[in-house]
Amino acid sequence: MIRVFHLNGGDCGACAAEVWAAVETAGELTWAATPQEANVVALTGAIPPTIRTALVTTITMLVQRQVPIVVVGRCAIDGYPLGKSGIAALPEIEARRKVDGFPPAVDRVIDALIEAARKPRLVAR
Repeated sequence: MIRVFHLNGGDCGACAAEVWAAVETAGELTWAATPQEANVVALTGAIPPTIRTALVTTITMLVQRQVPIVVVGRCAIDGYPLGKSGIAALPEIEARRKVDGFPPAVDRVIDALIEAARKPRLVAR
């Protein structure tokens, strides 16, 4: 089973609902109780300045553990229509997959979560 943790970066709920539907309907996915237990993290929301520091700290810890990040929804990718934000405003954050749309289709979210969790991470030599 692939354990998914959802990080809400200040979304309207539409993309979060698609992430939840993906995990609840896909037989290969289940919930992680904490980010530390996750095999993959789904990030939704535009990441407003009020939570940016806390979110970046959490994501940095996950990246150090090589937990892949899947960014779900247009506002999480680049902040549209709310202005420049999302991970586009955070060049230090690397996403394994980006699922565009508002909200993206559940099947695309499922595919991205599974692919991101299974894709081996290249290690620099």
